[in-house]
Amino acid sequence: MKRSWILLVVMLLLVSSVGKASSWGWWSPSTPSAQSPNWNTPTWPTTPTLPTQPTLPQPTPSQPTPPTPSPGTPLQPVRPSNPSNKVPLPSASLTADEQSLINQVNQERTKLGLQALQIDYSLVALAKQKSHDMAVNNYFSHVSPTLGSVYTMLDRAGISYSRAGENIARTGSISRAHPLFMNSAGHRANILHSGYTHIGVGIVKQGTSYHITQIFIKK
Repeated sequence: MKRSWILLVVMLLLVSSVGKASSWGWWSPSTPSAQSPNWNTPTWPTTPTLPTQPTLPQPTPSQPTPPTPSPGTPLQPVRPSNPSNKVPLPSASLTADEQSLINQVNQERTKLGLQALQIDYSLVALAKQKSHDMAVNNYFSHVSPTLGSVYTMLDRAGISYSRAGENIARTGSISRAHPLFMNSAGHRANILHSGYTHIGVGIVKQGTSYHITQIFIKK
């Protein structure tokens, strides 16, 4: 009987030591470790993120394009200035106006009993050249910047002479040329000089002006 009680006490002690290890958690309901959802705050699905547009490489900035000028009146091409194109070369032949001036010279000489001057076409060519030179180079002088004096021109042309003279005029009317010569002492002296034997006359028009040259020589 005592042995039975001793066994019972031992068994109770064994059972008591096992329950102490769990600290009263053996029969009480276990608390879940995860937190319960908060039912007061609604949970919405997360807004999906839109994919980012790919960044395209930017072109390297180039030089700025100059602005296009507004259309205007187009400029006409300009031909380089060439005086010889503005003043045509005179005719090689003796013109009616040139012949008229020679006739007027001989009429003056005849009045005074002087010998009429003969036409020398070499002198006519030189007189035309001098008149054209004055028109082209826009000067009025017995000494040309390109041809020199009348003596230089005669020598260059190979014309023999023992005496030479020159009359020049610039006027708006050919009809005024002879009166201008006769009203000038130096020009009148050339026209009425008894030593001259030959004459050449050249007329060149430039705009509204006439350039007139008379060349006298004694052969």
